[in-house]
Amino acid sequence: MDFFLYSLLNGLSLGLLLFLLASGLSLVYGLMGVLNFSHASFYMLGAYIAYSISASIGWTASVLIAPLLVGLKLIQNLQFVIPF
Repeated sequence: MDFFLYSLLNGLSLGLLLFLLASGLSLVYGLMGVLNFSHASFYMLGAYIAYSISASIGWTASVLIAPLLVGLKLIQNLQFVIPF
């Protein structure tokens, strides 16, 4: 019974993550008219930064710092993708 419950919760969490990714891509496509698959790489970059920072400074601080670093990387990416 425990295996079934763990499998159910694991599948539900994976399904919710895929839903968030799909809804984010459809929101970007609806607003900009361009489907940009690099947003998924920014999500993964933020998760990797938060995970690697959490070992040294704690989970709460890493959740606050990781979006800032990913935002800086996004600004840097936009300078090369969309030159002003």
